[in-house]
Amino acid sequence: MFGTHFKTLFGCGRRQSSCDCVAHKLLARPRFKISLKMGSKNLIILCAGMLTILAGCQLVPPKMDPDEKPAVLTGLTRGVADPAVKALVDRVSEKQYRDYQLMIESMGLGLYGGEVYNMGFRNRDMEGTTGSLGNEEACLYLQDSFKEMGLTLTVQGNYKNVVGELTGTVTPEKIYVIGAHYDHIAGDMPGGDDNASGVASVLEAARILSQCKFESTIRFIAFNAEEDAKLGSKDYVKKLPKNTNIIGMVNLDTILRPGSDAKPDRPIDVEIETNGPLTWVRAYAQAMVDYVPSLVLGDIWDYAESSSDNDSFQNQGIPAFLIIENSDGDWYAPNPIANPYIHHREDASDRRANDPSTTSSVTYDYAFAANITRAVVALIAQEARLANTAR
Repeated sequence: MFGTHFKTLFGCGRRQSSCDCVAHKLLARPRFKISLKMGSKNLIILCAGMLTILAGCQLVPPKMDPDEKPAVLTGLTRGVADPAVKALVDRVSEKQYRDYQLMIESMGLGLYGGEVYNMGFRNRDMEGTTGSLGNEEACLYLQDSFKEMGLTLTVQGNYKNVVGELTGTVTPEKIYVIGAHYDHIAGDMPGGDDNASGVASVLEAARILSQCKFESTIRFIAFNAEEDAKLGSKDYVKKLPKNTNIIGMVNLDTILRPGSDAKPDRPIDVEIETNGPLTWVRAYAQAMVDYVPSLVLGDIWDYAESSSDNDSFQNQGIPAFLIIENSDGDWYAPNPIANPYIHHREDASDRRANDPSTTSSVTYDYAFAANITRAVVALIAQEARLANTAR
């Protein structure tokens, strides 16, 4: 999440990825964008300003534009569920989802790959094209998982995006993508919510959908280097063969802690971010209504940039949207923000992000994340056209 965070040293002597100072918190916010292509004069002015902040000036966090309103989908009524699709949805396992999430969260300890990957702490950082040992361990686990599911495996590009493909039987040229980033940031950073949660959803969707045949192609992609300006997904889209026909992309990022520390009584619902026509979003919303009616659709934000991998697809004219926990409307609220543990060492199943004894009592919600996965399975099974034949 927040793939364009600024990984540069400032006057406090700490990296933004592990610092709690006000300037670095500002830099971590999703709409605080810095262009590395800016002129040297402007960059000097920017750095001088940041140093002034770090020296002790008070800074008021940015707030949402009061005129910025979420999109509204009308006419969503429950239809008739396809029994074959419903059977797939019902196979999604909350326990299996949790097992995937815990495994991704543990990377860097060598619990999967062995002692050679043991960093002594949990981490999945990617710097340039070099991953930490934990990042490499996650890459290995993802490859093995896709291979065990019988998917066609590719490790794409210098950033090691892990792609598992289920080739369509009738219209293989039509492609649907389910994606999430598996990297995180430097230090003792398990990234249980950001973004072991999204990767677990991709893996569970792949486990279910890979058991069947579909008319169109489905690609399950674990992107790397999202936290470095989305370099992995940008590289993936840039290197797509000419005339590749991706019909739609679903991006899962930070979906496990939908409660709000700022507003503990806030409804638990699904937030969506996109940029462009809402047809693809509507298809997902309809799948929620038809197959997972307990899920509540929250705000749909039309952002030019979501700071996650769906941006890379949208920027190439490919329909894409981000599914995110019910926190987005609170990112600009006064502290405590909705989820103060994003890009924080406490974002882990065994740390404060999942500790019911905290003031807010907000914890990880595995049932919520599994339901999001069920709706994704329903969407893709319908759109890629289930052939009703086991593989």
